[in-house]
Amino acid sequence: MPKNLQFSIALLLTFLIVHALHAAPLKTLSLDFKRELTENDKTERTAGTLHYDAEAARVIVEVTEPLKQIMIVKGKVVEIYYPVENQAFRFTFEGRIPLPFVESILQSTQAEYGLTTIGYSLDRYEIADDVLYTYWTPPEKAKDKLGTVILGSRDGRLISAEVKTSDGQLTAKSLYRNHTKLGNSHIPMEVTSSLYRRKSEVLEYERVIYSNPQLNAQPPNSILQFEIPKSVTIKEVKW
Repeated sequence: MPKNLQFSIALLLTFLIVHALHAAPLKTLSLDFKRELTENDKTERTAGTLHYDAEAARVIVEVTEPLKQIMIVKGKVVEIYYPVENQAFRFTFEGRIPLPFVESILQSTQAEYGLTTIGYSLDRYEIADDVLYTYWTPPEKAKDKLGTVILGSRDGRLISAEVKTSDGQLTAKSLYRNHTKLGNSHIPMEVTSSLYRRKSEVLEYERVIYSNPQLNAQPPNSILQFEIPKSVTIKEVKW
């Protein structure tokens, strides 16, 4: 998978925080971010602004560092545009974008964090140390691909999310910290995520710091309406 697509998916995966806004009259949300990704003892740093348009069910990521880049996610399609190089790519997925939390941002105004929308069902719950853990099972036909999702929340605030395979192996884990009040809910301003190999060996570690949250504010540069210029040839990639 191309590195920049990996980044867009990883960033959206950490952005499960948007589900917390379903209690507020969410129309648009923008946040600045600084992100560090560590893989094979190398750390890559990225910064920019993430925008979500609830009505259009569309996510747009403006990357400003280390290079200018605009990513658009809607439905089963991820588009990546490089304005300086004037190049563009369109990745179309046969099924859903292959990480269980990616579509949760597109379903953020719905209950159950969007998991029921993509076929998940609540299996059970338990409480430990004042944390409510809910266990979600994927649809039968996708159990081998999606895995079980375990969400942890305290005082109505999401604090953790895990993904496990059908045999109990941990494949991904995110922690949510430094919640701030926005609208009727609290959202975390720091998200850390780890992807694992077999035997719980860390494959990737990502840390994202969000700032300057703007709820229902129209961005000044009309980025929410952005489309790749028609003069640019888009390279199509099936995934």
